[in-house]
Amino acid sequence: MESFAKIKSELQQTGLVLGGLLGILLVYLLVSGMMLAMFYTPRPEEAYQSVVAISSGPITSFIRNFHYWSSDLFIFILFLHMTRVALTKPLGAPRRYAWWLGLGLLLMVGAEMLIGTFLRADQEALEAYSHFFIGTNAIVAKYIPPVSILIDFFSGRAALFRFSILHMAVIPFGLLSLIVLHGLFAPTFRAMLMPWKKISDAAIRGSLKPEGFFSSPSVRKIGVLAGLSLAVIMSLSIALPAPLLSSPYGGVEVTKPPWWLLWVVAAENIWGLTAIVVLPPLLFLLFAAIPLFSKNRAGADWGVYVYLVTIAVLVVVSFWASQAGQVAHTEQFMQQHGVGNLGH
Repeated sequence: MESFAKIKSELQQTGLVLGGLLGILLVYLLVSGMMLAMFYTPRPEEAYQSVVAISSGPITSFIRNFHYWSSDLFIFILFLHMTRVALTKPLGAPRRYAWWLGLGLLLMVGAEMLIGTFLRADQEALEAYSHFFIGTNAIVAKYIPPVSILIDFFSGRAALFRFSILHMAVIPFGLLSLIVLHGLFAPTFRAMLMPWKKISDAAIRGSLKPEGFFSSPSVRKIGVLAGLSLAVIMSLSIALPAPLLSSPYGGVEVTKPPWWLLWVVAAENIWGLTAIVVLPPLLFLLFAAIPLFSKNRAGADWGVYVYLVTIAVLVVVSFWASQAGQVAHTEQFMQQHGVGNLGH
């Protein structure tokens, strides 16, 4: 019991540091994204060439690479943070609400990264958008007709411009709002704010000593990890350019999504395109139910087992999908259902 309490305490401290690191990475993304927005043209006939121009310049290409690798590291750290919470069990109303808000953050981050792929306007962007458009317009709208109104809004010549507004303004504002709400309920987040409270109290008393803030163990760890992450991202940005495929051409499907979506490809290979609109909501519902399985006792419980087994399955099927041959999911769906040109 004592050793479990010690491990749980250490994991909670890890959660505090991971949460702080996510805040730093979000700043990296916002700053690099704002800089890229100055060079991007959200018009169908010019978008790809503007990304090519960005990728060709020594400074703009570095910024684009920095933005790409920051986003990859962000979603990986978010996964580690989520795992930490699952292992320490989201017990009690505050932590349960924090868990559900964290799932909302994960959903918004996924949407943000998917829209970022659309904005590249290359072959992968076309295929990603084809999956999105056909999956929602030909499958979801069939059972929920009002969805077609939303899909029509993000179709046609104005689609890239509207997606760029979502990517650069609407979703980042939503992320910041959810982070604030998440902080109201997450104990580790509130604990991370304690050094700031000490500074504000000291400022009111006229005895401010900033060195007290920087000597906080959690702040020091966040600072070290922030510097390390910056070094890693910069090294990757120099050595490995962000992907940019050829100018889009229709009629073929030759790309696979990034690592965090590969499990969807595995599902598509088995059940077809319908899997992309059915399985992600089911996965989120399963994660949302984890607090209901958690028990206030030492050791693992059903909530921990459900999470670990789910993650293990996702990792295995993702690896299988990465090695599997290419399957033309959208073409296959359109042929099987007699769907013609969907207007994207």
